[in-house]
Amino acid sequence: MLVFTVSVLFSSNIAASDYVVSDPRVLLPGEDIKHFSISDLNGDGVNELVFVTASGQLKYSQLIGLGRGLIDEAQFESLKNKRFSMSVSLVGDSRYNTTLVTNHQREIFILRSERYKACAANMRLDNNRVLAKYGDNIRYELTYISDDFIAGKMMCNNNGIAQTEDIRFTAVLE
Repeated sequence: MLVFTVSVLFSSNIAASDYVVSDPRVLLPGEDIKHFSISDLNGDGVNELVFVTASGQLKYSQLIGLGRGLIDEAQFESLKNKRFSMSVSLVGDSRYNTTLVTNHQREIFILRSERYKACAANMRLDNNRVLAKYGDNIRYELTYISDDFIAGKMMCNNNGIAQTEDIRFTAVLE
């Protein structure tokens, strides 16, 4: 049995040599972490790292592996002319993952049947969030944006979509 274990160890090392890995980096400099967990604390679809320090303090940090999130006007501008596949299907939409589109005029909308727009509203930057609203029937709030990922919530009762209550979602670039 010992010979088998040693041979598995050597074969694993040979396979691992095919990969190039970077030097380890400090995740949270200056923190002496005793326990940690990953959880979506605020319900925006992006996980935070929750940890307890050696002194017993409970802290959290947003995981930024997807990007830095919505930071400034430049990141807001990068949202233009993109098409996302949402993690949810809206009531009234026949697609398994609803398609969310932004255009160069700061408009956000749901694409139905590859050509019909529904739930259209103009986006604006407000306190590190993207907000869009049209009347009482269409509302978006994006709380996280990276180059290929967004998170937020929306509601829409327009052009066949009957999502009358807020629904949280994440979406990836198509």
